[in-house]
Amino acid sequence: MAQAGDATGVAEPGQQSPDSTDQDEVAITRTSLRNGGWLGYGNDGLYVKRDGKVKIRDEDITRITLRAIEWDLVVMSLLLVGVGGYVAATRNPLVGVGFAVAGLLSLYRTYRKRYALSVHVGNDGPLTVYPTHPKRCHERLADRIE
Repeated sequence: MAQAGDATGVAEPGQQSPDSTDQDEVAITRTSLRNGGWLGYGNDGLYVKRDGKVKIRDEDITRITLRAIEWDLVVMSLLLVGVGGYVAATRNPLVGVGFAVAGLLSLYRTYRKRYALSVHVGNDGPLTVYPTHPKRCHERLADRIE
């Protein structure tokens, strides 16, 4: 479990789990997510609170992956900016600037989705979150699941 002051969060004894009743209390170690909410783990599973609350039991998790960035989108975005610059310089400045802006927006969106932590559960699609300290969170969760 994480210690106080650890980058992945602080153990919070006595805090109720997201789907607990009045009688069952679970200690949850939390880490905040970049786009709001938190990811935590307790004695019996993994908890995610974004728009709603989700609990995943440890035995249901098949694997946990950490993807640094989607390099194919980075390359395509940079090519789009380059083509836009070329078109703006040689042919039509308005169209070229439009392409370059679209490439920059795509690059910014790809940057915001860096370090995606995916929790694979059975045959369902993965649950993807973006923790503030992704590498430490991945290490802790991988140690927990093994």
